[in-house]
Amino acid sequence: MKENTKGACAVFFTYIMWGILPVYWKAMSSLDSLEIIAHRAIWSCVFSFFLTFLVRRMGDIASLFRSNRRAVLMSALSSAMVTANWFIYIWAVNSGKILESSLGYFITPLVSILFGLVIFKERLRKIQWLALALATAGVCVEVVSIGRLPLVSLSLAFTFGAYALLKKLSAVESLVGLAVETLFITPFALAWLVWIQRAGAAHFPYEPWLTLLLVGTGVITAVPLIVFAWGVKRSAMTTVGLVQYASPILMFLSATVVYRESMPPARWLSFSLIWLSIILFVAESFHYAKRAR
Repeated sequence: MKENTKGACAVFFTYIMWGILPVYWKAMSSLDSLEIIAHRAIWSCVFSFFLTFLVRRMGDIASLFRSNRRAVLMSALSSAMVTANWFIYIWAVNSGKILESSLGYFITPLVSILFGLVIFKERLRKIQWLALALATAGVCVEVVSIGRLPLVSLSLAFTFGAYALLKKLSAVESLVGLAVETLFITPFALAWLVWIQRAGAAHFPYEPWLTLLLVGTGVITAVPLIVFAWGVKRSAMTTVGLVQYASPILMFLSATVVYRESMPPARWLSFSLIWLSIILFVAESFHYAKRAR
């Protein structure tokens, strides 16, 4: 198997894992979302540092804190963005809003386009502008149909888009970056768990199966990010851009088929406009890349 094929398979595997995560979070719906987030942060930190130790990269973490203040600041900001994204996502899934989560991750690439236009002064071609306009129209349809801004969708899109932007601006390697990011969250997570335990609001001690699921949050957080980092270095960006939609598509299917969330006509129109914008954007990107070759 060629290296680029291996990379594409790795990236696709990552998005499949992210796409089926609602089932995992639903299994812990008896717990408060903040309690799950606290455990996810702690066990992600433990697992990340364990992997960092295995591959003998602990010195990189120490060096980062000693000599690269900018990278430390970027990691702190990344930590805040990814924590906010985790909380909104898990809360939405366990509150029966998987469709809104799916919409958020369909919008995320468009947020990245917005950041590219504003921050990196990138330019869009005509068909790309049309795709962006269709996606914007889809969001507007959702706003009109529900009578308010789709805050869950927009919050997920902008927090993950901001996280991706910060990772692009940072030169820190993926595993080291994840270890540092979770290290920033862990003290707050531990303090929260102690506080809710003392207040009598925690669910500890947990059932054995629930304990395993909570510990497993560290694995399901770290492994996809590491596999993604490995795969994206070996894949064409057009491939990465195409397969990233596997995740929200799976979320959409789980919401409509498994959990039977409501899908009124206006929401179908909203999603259809966004799907059309994605098809246009991907098709135009492939066509442009083919012409360039």
